Amino acid sequence: MVATPWGNSDSLRERRLRPGPGTPREEVAANQRARLFGAMVASVADRGYLATSVNDLVELSGVSSRSFYDLFADKQACFLATMEAIIEAAIAFTAQSAGEAIGEPQPGGVRLPAVDELTGRGWEERARIGFDAFATMVASQPAAARLVLVESFAAGSDVLVPLREAVAGFESLVADLLEQSPERAGMPPELVIAIVGAAQEIARTRLREGHEAELGAAIEELWQLLVTYRPPPEPLRLLGRPPKAGPEPIDAHEHAERALRAFAAVAAEQGYAETTVEAVLRRAQMSATTFYSHFHGKEDAMLAAIDSFGAQIIAAVLPAVRRSPGWGEGIRAGVGALCNFLASRPSLARLMMVEVYAAGPAAIERRAEVLAPLAAQLEPGAELSPSTPALAAEAIGGAAYTLIYRRIEEAGPEALPALAPILTYLALDPFLGPAEAARLANSEVRARRPAAGRQPPA
Repeated sequence: MVATPWGNSDSLRERRLRPGPGTPREEVAANQRARLFGAMVASVADRGYLATSVNDLVELSGVSSRSFYDLFADKQACFLATMEAIIEAAIAFTAQSAGEAIGEPQPGGVRLPAVDELTGRGWEERARIGFDAFATMVASQPAAARLVLVESFAAGSDVLVPLREAVAGFESLVADLLEQSPERAGMPPELVIAIVGAAQEIARTRLREGHEAELGAAIEELWQLLVTYRPPPEPLRLLGRPPKAGPEPIDAHEHAERALRAFAAVAAEQGYAETTVEAVLRRAQMSATTFYSHFHGKEDAMLAAIDSFGAQIIAAVLPAVRRSPGWGEGIRAGVGALCNFLASRPSLARLMMVEVYAAGPAAIERRAEVLAPLAAQLEPGAELSPSTPALAAEAIGGAAYTLIYRRIEEAGPEALPALAPILTYLALDPFLGPAEAARLANSEVRARRPAAGRQPPA
């Protein structure tokens, strides 16, 4: 049994209207749509979007196949309508909880007042209520939340439009509320995106792990972290010349790696959902026998690609961190190395930072495991600032993933180096404060010089 906003999955068939004349057609259609929405949430929770079929929805809901196709063109159209209904209800709940209109532009560009005249609530209380409402929704309807926050990426880019619009509305509200705080006015848009993105990534992690009941406590820690951020006291700027992306060769030292490079190239062009093994074989100029001697199929190749490409990312980043003269400088150098490496390998970057979401929870979990050494570089910050919430590394990582994802989608991987200063500031501000974080973000880190009497290795 799966709980859905339209009733428990085992009761959907019982919600059918009694047959007979006199029931308006619109009422019958609304009843069928509601049961199909509940069936979509339940089936996706059990099987995932890709494995869910129209037959599964018909069986769960008790709606006939003919009636299904009278209402929806296909499975994707039903999924999109279900997601839109969930988002609409979530916006209404959040708006009611916070006492503000979420996602709607203010008439004439008028800013929200510092203190709501009707409720007497200040910006901080209203923002906090919004984050708490988000946690409450996810915890009370985890299957519906999973559909929107996790499975929607597998349903195609068109399905993501309502999610992006809702997120943009929430970002707009958060930005407007931050402007009412004298200490936080002028917050860069990237930090607002990061704040909202951190909440989403934390929720996705709890949903994947089945720990949605822990989200309330996690949001509490996240809030304690977020209120420590201040706008950079000086403009953040990129020093040095970003690398230019060159051709990404398919040739490799072994057949498996050649197949993975071809896989990344095809996925970057067509998207993971549209990528087929046949297309990878053509790009790699490889036989099916050779491919299947290394991988069970497309999903297995995706996990192997994450392993291989993740190891390459670690190899590019950690040496830059370790040869830096201090911890803060190391974070700056590591962030720069990460952005530069991803910019120089666009197909790898798109697969690891964008298409991984379409590949589903197993792929996202594998990426988290492979890139865990990057998050570990933030651990020394806790010694410098013991009061910083323990959730800081996870939140900063989620915020960074969001910013990188957004930049790739909007401008391509080649634009990632320009993110290095704001990503550095995002990582260091909670531990070192805004002044030092900004100084380091704007610095050009140089490697530690060898001690006197010692020669660098040949």
